Amino acid sequence: MLKKILKKIKDEKLIQEGDKIVLGFSGGPDSVFLLEALNYAKKEINFEFVLAHVNHLLRGENSDTDEKFSIECSERLNIPIFVKRASIEEIAKENNIGLEEAGRFIRYEFFKDILKKISGNKIAIAHNLDDQIETFLFRLIRGSSLEGLEGIPNRENIIRPINEVYKNNILKFLDENKIKYRIDETNFENDFTRNSIRLDLIPWIEKRYNNNFKDKIFNLISEIKEVNKILEIDLKKYEDFKDNRWSLNIDLIELEENYIQRKIINEYLKKYNLEGSREKIGNI
Repeated sequence: MLKKILKKIKDEKLIQEGDKIVLGFSGGPDSVFLLEALNYAKKEINFEFVLAHVNHLLRGENSDTDEKFSIECSERLNIPIFVKRASIEEIAKENNIGLEEAGRFIRYEFFKDILKKISGNKIAIAHNLDDQIETFLFRLIRGSSLEGLEGIPNRENIIRPINEVYKNNILKFLDENKIKYRIDETNFENDFTRNSIRLDLIPWIEKRYNNNFKDKIFNLISEIKEVNKILEIDLKKYEDFKDNRWSLNIDLIELEENYIQRKIINEYLKKYNLEGSREKIGNI
């Protein structure tokens, strides 16, 4: 298992000599497995990493125990840890957003802060293959472009070394090697859409239609990534510099197919950190 992850890290150049990495660490099985994988990778690659744990104050004593467990892991392995306490319920209410979105916002802002403190250059996230498949189905149900259906890609300075490993293989590895981890009981509640996809939809499809459903979805995600790479847009080709700003050359865009037109507009919006929803692109 660890050799497989190391090979992926090397092949995709996820981690290189001299990197300083922030590892998002919840204490759950995925982040504990990623911790083991990074420790193993250090045998062959010279890099440093620290742990970052967020206590969302959502599960009372269990959240505090997760925090304590994370600190104990850092002390046992002599790895620095940074801890943040923040109520995702309060932040969700203040910003009128869901709990999942609030939690994601808190975590990534915290990781970025630590990155600056340690003069780091990468953030390691413990998304597994099941997470990718759930994200694919979540976006498919809500409506998504081909780019959105890539699952959870490695982008910018965020790396996901274990995103091609199934959860059951992670649990098997940890249990067989008697490596302790924490369990978030809210993962087994159907309050969130993603939980419902994981607990209800996927098992139902596997039982009723195809036992290898997740493998088929992963193969499809891989193909979509290949197609998106072929269809990548060189935005410079479609831009003009006017009035001290870059604007799109509409005459050039109109020569392209509708799908490519939408991709050009989406790339332009992303350049200025604007959300490129289907409706917004259609209106443009």
